[in-house]
Amino acid sequence: MRRLMCLVPLLAACESEKIELGQGGDDDARLYADVYTWECNDYTDPDNPYIYEGVYSYEVSLEYAPDSLVSRALPSSGCTKGLDLFPTSAGADGQNIPESGDPTWSNGDLSGELENSSPGFYYDDAFGNVDNCAYADEMIGDGTSITGAGVFSGARSPEAGQIADVEIGGYDETAGIVFGDTVEASWTQAGWDTGWVQIRREYAGELVESVTCAAPGNSYTVDDDVWSLMNEYIVADVTDLYIVVQNEKTVETEDGQKLHAYTRVVTAASVH
Repeated sequence: MRRLMCLVPLLAACESEKIELGQGGDDDARLYADVYTWECNDYTDPDNPYIYEGVYSYEVSLEYAPDSLVSRALPSSGCTKGLDLFPTSAGADGQNIPESGDPTWSNGDLSGELENSSPGFYYDDAFGNVDNCAYADEMIGDGTSITGAGVFSGARSPEAGQIADVEIGGYDETAGIVFGDTVEASWTQAGWDTGWVQIRREYAGELVESVTCAAPGNSYTVDDDVWSLMNEYIVADVTDLYIVVQNEKTVETEDGQKLHAYTRVVTAASVH
């Protein structure tokens, strides 16, 4: 059984803020600040080394498609097939944010530029291909803010809650998760709006199939009912389980546009 731990300060949960008072309909933009964790070792004191869950990836993305964002709504209960919760584009209706170039993000001492990789989609991987073991509480505790993003400048993702004692078991860690495995996961959490899990099947680094399930408590079992929603004959070279907790809030601009902002911690059964 793999045991994981990720500690983040217990802070505020879901809230709504306004840059200036406004009105709006559907969401026009989404901001994601995603932290992915893995096991790290601290040898500061050689006589008392310890294992902690550090951040191996910190990704920030921004989507803009006025009143036409691709739906990424989580299931309120049960499971949903085919939901893409880690966007790589703003969809067919994506368009660049007016009066903006490449927006920047900042979080405490960290900052970076969001590359405008396709219409309406801006993205940055803070660490790229460099292995990292930064402490999670230094990454997302106070949320991530953006500037240079037109009317959305000044928006900030929510502060983080706390997740710890993550355990994932029931599969051969050497071989990884195999289609049909009964995988059991448990964790403790507080200060988060939502928890969910996603079974992901990938080929050559691309998602080919997924099932996303609501996980409002502190555990989840991937069983035959979940696997029955997937097609074992789809070719995949990696099958993974993501455990995700998130906080979210809505920001409204003066002209009535809405940005939905998320802070998420993602713990995966395997790092690849």
